[in-house]
Amino acid sequence: MSVLTARGIYKTYDGRRWALNGVDLEIGKARIATLLGPNGAGKTTFVRIASTELLPTKGEVEILGVDAVRYPSRVRPLISIIPQEARPINFITAWEAIYSYLLLKGFSRGDAKRMAEWAMERLSLEPYRRTQLFNLSGGLKRRVLVAMALASNASLIFLDEPTVGLDIISRRSVWDALAELRRSGAAILLTTHYVEEAELLSDEVFIIDSGTIIRRGSPKDLLSLAPGDAVVEAYGDSLELDEPHVRLGNRYIIYVDSAVAGSLSTELIGRGMTVTARRKTLEDAVIYLLGGWREEGEAEVGSDE
Repeated sequence: MSVLTARGIYKTYDGRRWALNGVDLEIGKARIATLLGPNGAGKTTFVRIASTELLPTKGEVEILGVDAVRYPSRVRPLISIIPQEARPINFITAWEAIYSYLLLKGFSRGDAKRMAEWAMERLSLEPYRRTQLFNLSGGLKRRVLVAMALASNASLIFLDEPTVGLDIISRRSVWDALAELRRSGAAILLTTHYVEEAELLSDEVFIIDSGTIIRRGSPKDLLSLAPGDAVVEAYGDSLELDEPHVRLGNRYIIYVDSAVAGSLSTELIGRGMTVTARRKTLEDAVIYLLGGWREEGEAEVGSDE
């Protein structure tokens, strides 16, 4: 049985423009699925609907076979959500944050204490047991939030942009915590605009743009959808090309086989352009799938740069 199944999810706020336009998505146990796309693509709207915070205009959501739209109170004990803007209370300690969250979820005092201890150990938070949260780094605060989700023993966990604004070391700390959640058997729906994050964590990636899922598949599958195995990046004001490419301002991403990357680079350098050649990455594939053959466009896909 799927943990989360969404069918034909539509959402409009004003009756004119669709924030979501027929989204279908399914996640199984112990799997991480990622919604990847530009800002404003509909990622957060979908999470709010799937987690029973927001009603769809039309469509169906099932969590462990229960209709989450009709019976939200039945599925809420089965889920945990860490929204993008989540901030734990700063004046309590890391342990108190996890323990009090479990009490709010309906755990008995004994069970809340036991699960808080377990989550602290699993996510290496024991050194910060008595540290008030305002003294923790952004990455550690996020790890505490993930520990809350882990301790809740939820079957389905939603994380909306869990590493936004964090440095790379803090992000990797959160990634390790998410891998622990998956090992515990939870299904996880992650939203991000960091392609590297999606590539490292995901069993399946759903690329969303303007409220529509435009592609889905494993990171390896999506990488294969863009032509070639290499890219040549060239910078200039105007460039006519026969090769598949995406133009982002004065930056051209050209998709080629590695056998011809060198000769194309030499040709473009001869035209006075700044050029780099490298192996194709998932980020390159996502930009291609979002940008296609557009001569002008801004595929706002995040990176570590």
